[in-house]
Amino acid sequence: MNFSVLTYNVLYNKAFLELKNIIDVFHPDIICLQEVDTDEQNLKTIEHLHYNLADFSNSFIKFDKIFGIATFFQKSKFKLIESDAVFLPRSIYEFFLSIIRFLRGGNNPRTLLETNLLFKKANKRITIFNTHLTMLGANGIRLKQLNEGLNFYQAASKKSLIVTGDFNYFPYNRRKLELLMKKHGLKEATRKISYTMQYSRDGKLEQYNFLQRLAAKIYSKLFTDRLKTDYMFYKNLRLKKIERIKVRFSDHFPIIAYFSE
Repeated sequence: MNFSVLTYNVLYNKAFLELKNIIDVFHPDIICLQEVDTDEQNLKTIEHLHYNLADFSNSFIKFDKIFGIATFFQKSKFKLIESDAVFLPRSIYEFFLSIIRFLRGGNNPRTLLETNLLFKKANKRITIFNTHLTMLGANGIRLKQLNEGLNFYQAASKKSLIVTGDFNYFPYNRRKLELLMKKHGLKEATRKISYTMQYSRDGKLEQYNFLQRLAAKIYSKLFTDRLKTDYMFYKNLRLKKIERIKVRFSDHFPIIAYFSE
């Protein structure tokens, strides 16, 4: 029995508007999105493509809109058991930004969204963790966020688990990330994918605002114009195939993995 999982940072909902093109070609069974506009009418766009919304969680306000993470599933293959979100610790940078967000009417921290699905054909429970970790701060805060979320939902005790999303993990201290996930019994599906996001060295990707273009230039100097920030880990499943989908609707590439139970 096979199923597929797609993870995608949709760049403040810009790539969300193009998601139908990806669905028509790849037909993912589970979709995990980050930086999606969580307005009800917006989320229903995917439901009209024969998916059900499992759950969503708000993360931040930008451009006077609320963005967060959302998980969808193919209703012909899966049945929703339950879904819940846990708040993750803030970085010191996000702590100060939260004061500004509070004054603007939004103060939600990053979350990890747990969704439990019944894989109908196999009569098997599949747990999906969808997350978008902080962009501001060192990798240490992202490791802390991951560890707290995995501990809260007792990841080590889950029978079949997939952890995915935009980790924003910069290319250093890679070993610490591997050890953390191994502690929870997880293997990396994205191990052979070298990068998951790309921006031009001059920062002129058309979807970027001024601050994003400035950040792109800084990252190009410190690292490269290609970064691996999107990950997928799994346990008690068999990975059959994983690939980076080569579309440029966002600064991130969608990643799709195929599993068998």
